Amino acid sequence: MSLPPSPRSIFRSSHPLLRWCALALAFVTGLLSLWPSEASARDVRFALVIGWNGSDDAELEPLRYADDDAIRYHELFSALTEETLLLTAPDEETSALIPGVRALGVAVPTRQNVLDAVQTLRAAMARAKSRGDRPILFFVYSGHGNYDAEGRGYVHLADGRFTTRDLFARVLEPTRDDPVILLVDACNAALLVNGRGRPGDLSERRPAGRSRLDLTDYPNVGVILASSQLGETHEWGRYLAGVFSHEVRSGLLGAADLDDDQRIGFAELAAFVASANARVTNPTIKVTPYIRPPMTDPNVAIVDLSAGRFRARLRIDARIDGKAHVVDKDLVRYADFHRTRVAASFWLALMREGELVLATDDNEWVIPEGARGDLSLAQVDKRRRSAAAARGPGSEYFERTLFHEPYDQVFADRYLSLDYLKHLELQRIVPGRWYDNRTAWIVLGSGVAAIGAGLGMQLRAIDLEGDAHATPWADERRRLNDQLGIFDTGSAVLYGAGGAAIATSLLLFILDQPTKVELWRPPISVELGTGPTGSTVQLKAGF
Repeated sequence: MSLPPSPRSIFRSSHPLLRWCALALAFVTGLLSLWPSEASARDVRFALVIGWNGSDDAELEPLRYADDDAIRYHELFSALTEETLLLTAPDEETSALIPGVRALGVAVPTRQNVLDAVQTLRAAMARAKSRGDRPILFFVYSGHGNYDAEGRGYVHLADGRFTTRDLFARVLEPTRDDPVILLVDACNAALLVNGRGRPGDLSERRPAGRSRLDLTDYPNVGVILASSQLGETHEWGRYLAGVFSHEVRSGLLGAADLDDDQRIGFAELAAFVASANARVTNPTIKVTPYIRPPMTDPNVAIVDLSAGRFRARLRIDARIDGKAHVVDKDLVRYADFHRTRVAASFWLALMREGELVLATDDNEWVIPEGARGDLSLAQVDKRRRSAAAARGPGSEYFERTLFHEPYDQVFADRYLSLDYLKHLELQRIVPGRWYDNRTAWIVLGSGVAAIGAGLGMQLRAIDLEGDAHATPWADERRRLNDQLGIFDTGSAVLYGAGGAAIATSLLLFILDQPTKVELWRPPISVELGTGPTGSTVQLKAGF
């Protein structure tokens, strides 16, 4: 009885080419076993949150709730990031309402503290990157914003201003390899990142030596900016917050989750904020934000609620049909949303301690102080709407307009397919060709004309000189010499002026680079589909 050949004998008897293929396969397999698994890489978020009520502009009234907004952003991002730093100066009202705010390690938002915080977070991001993770940086600001005489944007800090140049040089430029998300709720916020004004607001010319600060040069940056027709943003006493910031936080807490995957993307947040403001018809106060993802990863999640560290999560389902909001034990508004009965369910993240109340027009659900983990509406007490849930200072106009448009698949599909991409259009300044410098050509033409006139006068002077030598009469010679002096002087002056003009035109061609204003739309397209839980949204960047 013969034994079957061993694997080693088969290998030895194989064709040499097969043996080399087997060795190569084993080598590649070994390398792949040492290569970090793609599944092991994860997104790790870091956030710097800044809030400042004041300004150095005597014409600007101090804000009331920029500090409150910063503290609530800190509350949100602390549950979603590896590290969040807070720079603000809570006023007496905020300190009384949030007794533990002093224990947050809060620092005053001075320029040096901002720069130090950026460095601290960048070091933490480097450590995350060394582990194989992808760091994502949030730069969050609430407060006053403005622009200078040259149209350059800035926001206010406790000891001065943080300018467009500061933002690009200190925050964006050193972080080109990783996603950065700018979240700014301030008047004229768009000018902080350049180029969203009307054409008349943009400079038509800039010196070529000045660095070009254009957000389109940073495809790793996503933006969530407040804007309105007048460049102003608004606060509301009912929210004790900025309107835009409250809308953004409501969406990021889960209400913007259109497909119930617990990941809030830029398209979802844009549609949610659009629905919240859809019934606001007054163009001077209507928020028309600019919400655009990074071109390098247009579907990056702003937040991933599945990875959050929350006190509890409440499942919002078909029991909620219409406008709803959540208030805490101090009747401070926590989140607002408006859903339809057929909209996809979503998880609402709850971080604030104490009793919370989810209120609709007729009913309210009470989440008790000790509630933890994932909760359904059936697990918490339901009762008729109480006066307490409705109490609070407010504006009648905001009350009857904000969050009155339902946010569901129908609204999101319509907005994203018809309006979203139009809202991403930018007016930006781009460099022109050197020979399009109209001023330089005018100066050059003037110089050539002056030299031509000087040459004509010099030729006339030569004729006069010949006539003076030829005449036998002394009086006539004296008269011709006087004229000769005038033409000589005139030609010298014209030569000098023409030469100076030509030299100036050359400097203008070199230093005064012409620019033009163009309309630019980010290379993004929207793809809508249908998934197991309803509509799905994908953004594609056209690189």
